[in-house]
Amino acid sequence: MADDHRDTNRDQSGRFRAGAASPNPRGRPRKANDVDAALMGALSEKVMVTEQGKRKRKTKLAITATQLANKGAGGDLRATKMVLEQARKTEERAQAQAVRAPVMTKSDHALAALVCERIAKILGQGASDAPNA
Repeated sequence: MADDHRDTNRDQSGRFRAGAASPNPRGRPRKANDVDAALMGALSEKVMVTEQGKRKRKTKLAITATQLANKGAGGDLRATKMVLEQARKTEERAQAQAVRAPVMTKSDHALAALVCERIAKILGQGASDAPNA
């Protein structure tokens, strides 16, 4: 009965036979183009800029950030607000991603002390068992 439902395009090991029609003729669907992807694609393009007499290749995002920071430093209140808000968000993300060392509780300290005592006993016994040369 199980053989009645088997795919005729496959061999006994389950692989598709050579020359058989594909079960997915159109292939994998393409990823939908959304606004975020288009914007990040445009901002990641590199262009030539001249800074302090030297030509450099920079991303449009880096250039935009520099221009915005310069306008903010020059007194443009709107640019200042945007830069400070973005800096605050960046700091919050960095703090959230920072790995913090776990705090040891009193029971953790007691357990660590017991482990240290055992190690000291083992090392003390090993030194006394050593043959005198």
